[in-house]
Amino acid sequence: MAAADRYRTDQSLLFPASHCATCQTPLPPWQLVPVLSYLCLRGRCLTCHTSIPPVTLAMEVGVGLLATHVYDWPSGLTYLELTLWLLAALCDHTTQTFPGWISLVSLLLTSWGHSMLLVLLISSLLLVVRWCWPRWPRPLIGDGDLEVMLCYGLGHSLTASATWLLTACTGALLLTRHSALPGRIAFIPYLTASAVWWWLWP
Repeated sequence: MAAADRYRTDQSLLFPASHCATCQTPLPPWQLVPVLSYLCLRGRCLTCHTSIPPVTLAMEVGVGLLATHVYDWPSGLTYLELTLWLLAALCDHTTQTFPGWISLVSLLLTSWGHSMLLVLLISSLLLVVRWCWPRWPRPLIGDGDLEVMLCYGLGHSLTASATWLLTACTGALLLTRHSALPGRIAFIPYLTASAVWWWLWP
């Protein structure tokens, strides 16, 4: 959550140190322990008593539960990849963009164990997407969405990728059908949720 919020406000991921978004008070290490700190602070900043969004607790609990299932996941899929996709999903949800380096690191993770020819092909497709999308007048899908799809396709079979994509599209259609904001939607959260679903319940 903090990394996505820093991306939204165009701050460095490393500096300044973790702080309250309202009063800017630096947080001591004991206030940075996932779940436990939120409960001890009763969901409020210790200094200004501003409410900490409950989604923070939900994310901490959810990521912790997912981390306990790492040993059940397919080979080649790592906890780092999930963390990257969650960061991309949170950034996409708030800004409809995400840091470009996430695609590159995901490509490195998913290409492990594949032939060099296939890795070069996928890398070339990523470069084409990066080059074409800023020049495309009205693309129907975001370049980040395509990059995530390419990385997932590299790490999984065609059937698994089709099932994953169908689930994400169905979720997006059902949940945004009555949206008050017509137009573009943040699709990477749906892709990430679908991936987690099929990784945990194949």
